[in-house]
Amino acid sequence: MERIEIYSSKEKSILLLIGSLVFVVLGIFMIINAENPTSYIVRNQLVIIIIGTASVLFFGLGIYVSIKQLLKNELILIIDRNGINVNPKKSKTDFIEWKYINGFTETKIQSQKIIIIEVDNSKYWIEKEKNNIRNKVMNFNFKYYGSPFNLSANSMKISHHELMKTLNENLNKYKYNA
Repeated sequence: MERIEIYSSKEKSILLLIGSLVFVVLGIFMIINAENPTSYIVRNQLVIIIIGTASVLFFGLGIYVSIKQLLKNELILIIDRNGINVNPKKSKTDFIEWKYINGFTETKIQSQKIIIIEVDNSKYWIEKEKNNIRNKVMNFNFKYYGSPFNLSANSMKISHHELMKTLNENLNKYKYNA
């Protein structure tokens, strides 16, 4: 039985860490120098402090996530003859069987390519999800993209093109040729 496991990418995590560190430093610089605004666009001290604080908080979370990914080689996706597990961290048995997958489509969200997994009975998958936050994300995905499941190769050790190719090959192999 062929099983493909896709893990998080250390290189992409390092880039996230570097970018986040830069923006945290810039945010701290903005907070420290808020009383001496040098920008022609924003001269309000409170606005500068709010932007700096938001930058530190948001990109501080990016630092946390990137360090977590660097320390732990995280399994992100499993593809095998039974189906695809889009959330192996949650459960080893929670996967989408090939018989429920209609295909894969691509969309772009602000220049980021996203793979949408087209499934039968999207409402079933949304109702099956017990985690409230994940359920809301799945509802959002269904409302705007027509499916509760989508994938991005941004944090994976695989390119978007290779991921799409692998998914389609396995769909053809296990659903249509079975």
